[in-house]
Amino acid sequence: MEGSGAQAPGAGGGPSGASVDDPLDDPLIVEIWTFGPGDHPFTRFGHDAIRIANRRTGLDVSYNFGTFAFGSADLLGDFLQGRLRYWLSAASTRAMASLYRRENRTIEIQRLALTPAQKRTLAEHLVVNAEPAHRDYRYDYFADNCSTRVRDALDAEGVLGGAVRASAHGPGQETLRGHALRMTAEEPWLYLALLVVLGPSTDRPIDAWAEAFLPERLQRMLRAVSVGGPGDPHGHPLVQAELVSFRAARAPVPEHPPGWGGRFLAVGAGLGGMLWWLGTVGARAGVRGRPGRRRSVAVSARIAYGVVCAVLGLLVGFVGSFLVGAWMFTPHAVVYRNQNALLFAPFALALGVLGIGVGFGRTGAARKAFGLAVAGGALGAVALGLKLLPAAVVAHQDNGALIAAMLPLWAGLAAGARALGGRPTDRPVTARGGSST
Repeated sequence: MEGSGAQAPGAGGGPSGASVDDPLDDPLIVEIWTFGPGDHPFTRFGHDAIRIANRRTGLDVSYNFGTFAFGSADLLGDFLQGRLRYWLSAASTRAMASLYRRENRTIEIQRLALTPAQKRTLAEHLVVNAEPAHRDYRYDYFADNCSTRVRDALDAEGVLGGAVRASAHGPGQETLRGHALRMTAEEPWLYLALLVVLGPSTDRPIDAWAEAFLPERLQRMLRAVSVGGPGDPHGHPLVQAELVSFRAARAPVPEHPPGWGGRFLAVGAGLGGMLWWLGTVGARAGVRGRPGRRRSVAVSARIAYGVVCAVLGLLVGFVGSFLVGAWMFTPHAVVYRNQNALLFAPFALALGVLGIGVGFGRTGAARKAFGLAVAGGALGAVALGLKLLPAAVVAHQDNGALIAAMLPLWAGLAAGARALGGRPTDRPVTARGGSST
């Protein structure tokens, strides 16, 4: 989640003209502002902030837990090492709101029915924690981010004292992976990256409390919270009033991740079929006596196979090496034990060199490429076989779409390499394929 602004109501009234009855002797207003997704990848998951306004003093500040140094030279290294630093910042609500409007991001407001004492405690907590000595925290995408910090600030002792946690006992609608994928469905490259990188720990069932890593889910969770006191034995809703301050002109986020297994299968089968065809046609380049035009086509097919083999090998091998490295050398538990390392075999990097040899007609390179492709397919079959084991033995990972893509790809790569690695014949042929003497 990223940090930015909100839309500003007047200090003396409800947001955008909303009429809300507050005790006249309580000047503080506490609201949760939820912002919809934006265009940049860092904004795809939405954002939120806590607004504190004071009718008497005119104070109107929004507290944002999603501030970080985007231009930092150490950003990537800090992220990989699990030490990405975020902090709590305070800014004018009106200025922040203007920014979100310009970014065409929906702004929704929830005014909270807190007691005067609860409001003061929350406001004091935010002021103290926005000080330079206390504002920093180590960011974790799923467990400690701009939304979970808002949730925890509301649920703290002296504010709601656990009422939010008590109301969030029900099962979540999706897994962590499911939420990440549905939020990125309109950004195919980001969707694919998360599908590949996230490990089986993100496929475990979660509850509504854990779902609040997303601002929109925290917004829903707050609607279910009831609070009460000595004079209110049955309780009343925490959310006193809600309104949409600005509606973005963009498609709504889907409730569930897209089911694209058929598309992945089609892509994998298409690439695999193309590799098999290129290898089969390219194998004819070694037949002596073949007419010039047909031989030229065969040579072109062989070169094309070699280029595709090299590119795919480098790409697949890099992904597999990254997955293994992230598991072994980073603190990001959500990527541990990633079974996709079986589909993207690190040793596929060798195909980057072997593919060049295949393109030059080296049958030895083709035979080695065949062996690697068979080994890659075998590991893919192991990934498929893991789904047959009980969950108590091995954690089940939601990677069926990737298996559907990679198995036919490995098969096509192996079939093409087998054809190209076959022993060339020196038997001359006529243009029609008949024998000559």
